[in-house]
Amino acid sequence: MRLIYFTDTHIQSGRPKNRSDNFLEALFEKFSEIIRLCRDLKVEFIIHGGDIFDNPRPDQSSLDLFNWFLKELALPFYCVAGNHDLIDQRLDSLESTALGRLSSGRAIRLLQPGEKIYIANNSCVVQLSGQHFYGGIDRRKNLEDYIVKKNKCDLAIHVIHGMLLPKPFSDKVPCTLISEVAATEADFTLGAHAHLGYHETSGGKFFLNPGALARLTGLRKEVVRRPQVIFLDFTSGARYSFIPLNSARPGSEVMDIKVFEDSE
Repeated sequence: MRLIYFTDTHIQSGRPKNRSDNFLEALFEKFSEIIRLCRDLKVEFIIHGGDIFDNPRPDQSSLDLFNWFLKELALPFYCVAGNHDLIDQRLDSLESTALGRLSSGRAIRLLQPGEKIYIANNSCVVQLSGQHFYGGIDRRKNLEDYIVKKNKCDLAIHVIHGMLLPKPFSDKVPCTLISEVAATEADFTLGAHAHLGYHETSGGKFFLNPGALARLTGLRKEVVRRPQVIFLDFTSGARYSFIPLNSARPGSEVMDIKVFEDSE
């Protein structure tokens, strides 16, 4: 069983504040490379960590790009909703968003809170679960959003769009620390929302975030960071690797470095 995970694509047709290139064309190149990777690696399904779009009701060009991507992939596509996928960060708005309509039309499958999906083949049974973003997710410290139990499976994957971090990002940014959710039984907790990403292990469990596919934030590390995806291979054991995208041009060529700040 093989899958690719990536997150925070923030599809939009306009030019984001911190970019100097044609953003939609840059995403097209990245999506094209992901499609090639899926074919070369014989990937069986995709997981996305949320913020597919930068706006809950994106324009037609953004929708066209994503629909093209789904058609060319021709693979099951699982995801959770990010804060940009929701109206005013309200989870009850999901049905009226582009993401909600894509789910109701069965173009994608949303990993609904509390739901467990089981994917099986001759090599293993994988339990897949997820948690959408909602306003205050990391202020309320509801650790059940992050902690799951395994049930009749070989491996468990939990996907969440929240500010899960190895250490605090800033006193002004509420977060949930990996150490606070180490009791989870998920073998892989796939993070999102934190655009710089991380790679952490705790008690034999993996907490992985490849970082945002779209470089948007006004941080100097975005200049040197290469957008990447995670390839998970469960055909024999549980292996994973981070794959940088060759199609992602150097940050110095696509980012407006004049607006960058020294803080992280």
